Amino acid sequence: MAFVRSQTFQPRTDLDMLFVAVDVERGAIMTARLIPSATFEAMVTEPNSGGRYRFSASMKPDSKDRWTPFRLTAAELPRRILARLAEL
Repeated sequence: MAFVRSQTFQPRTDLDMLFVAVDVERGAIMTARLIPSATFEAMVTEPNSGGRYRFSASMKPDSKDRWTPFRLTAAELPRRILARLAEL
């Protein structure tokens, strides 16, 4: 789970949201979500009372939550970042 401040969040074509779950024992990425900021804005609900958007994605491999299309393994993440950079 993560929170994004609605007061400072400004979606644009050259901004992606990166959410990473890390195994702190090993210092390794377990899973990641790389979401274009405009897509993130379209998919989140209204900010909470503190003015924050809540991001919550399941860690279960067979999950079908709304963030599943953006799920990446540690091995997939670098290639996806490079692909997004090439799109800019």
